[in-house]
Amino acid sequence: MIHRPALSQRIETALARSRVVALIGPRQCGRTTLARQFVAAESANYFDLEDPVSLARLDQPMTALQGLRGLVVVDEVQRRPDLLPVLRVLSDRTPLPARFLILGSASPDLLRQSSESLAGRLETVIMGGFSLAEVGAEALAGHHLSRHARLFPGRARHGAAAGPAC
Repeated sequence: MIHRPALSQRIETALARSRVVALIGPRQCGRTTLARQFVAAESANYFDLEDPVSLARLDQPMTALQGLRGLVVVDEVQRRPDLLPVLRVLSDRTPLPARFLILGSASPDLLRQSSESLAGRLETVIMGGFSLAEVGAEALAGHHLSRHARLFPGRARHGAAAGPAC
């Protein structure tokens, strides 16, 4: 697992000031792995909407979520956009017993739906690919572009044909 302390800190800061935090990013960028650092997958406060058991637990979302305390994670929230109005109601409670970290792809529809349903309650943290600082400089030496540059000095990296230059 690659540690991402700067991103973890951004999420912690967002959770401290917002009732709902959306962690948005492309497929396979590490959203789920990062969220599991905050709440264990086995916890009653963790819902993976690709898991049939989690989906069954959310048949009655208000009943399933209203008694939870602390941080609640809903992974793959784009699969159940009907949860967003429920999260709005739950995030308006005073005192606030739970905060929500929702994870999803960076689809324009999800961003639009969440900003409409959770206006004034939602903070979005955008997650991209791994940075050199996260994977370490030593990983750069093994990267295919670095090998290409050593094998073919002075050649363009994109669109260059294999073999000697003409």
